[in-house]
Amino acid sequence: MKLKVLAILILGMTIANTSLAKEKPIGTYQNVVDAFMHSYLNNDYKKLKTLLSEDAMFSFNRDVRVVKHSASAVLAEMKKNQGIKQQNCNINAKIITATDALVMAQVDVSYTSVNDQQKNYLVLERDKDGEWKITNVYKFYSSEKENIKEKSNVVV
Repeated sequence: MKLKVLAILILGMTIANTSLAKEKPIGTYQNVVDAFMHSYLNNDYKKLKTLLSEDAMFSFNRDVRVVKHSASAVLAEMKKNQGIKQQNCNINAKIITATDALVMAQVDVSYTSVNDQQKNYLVLERDKDGEWKITNVYKFYSSEKENIKEKSNVVV
């Protein structure tokens, strides 16, 4: 009898520890960028939530205006589409610049069925615990004909 009670107690503690355990930190900034891409492709709002800082902001262009959304608004929208995977798109990323405290990455999404492209510029910062978190996401929507390839050189 005592053995059964002990076994049930151990089983209960194991289940409680498993359900209350926090997700382990992602690690490097490259891992955060990779996880961002995965969460985008799979509408995985739970994964994205672990990548974002508490005050993360999303900004994107809508015609001639800039629209801003808080992380909670973006996560709520993703939650509505939970489980719907992105179809017919290619996604790739590159690190634009990196320091020990701040990183900027570019994540490009292109859809094969239309000419539209989405360029995401992620700003990552280390939080107070030293973990990499996304603080800003700047999304640019454009079609191939709208891509501007102008360069300016200023010589002083």
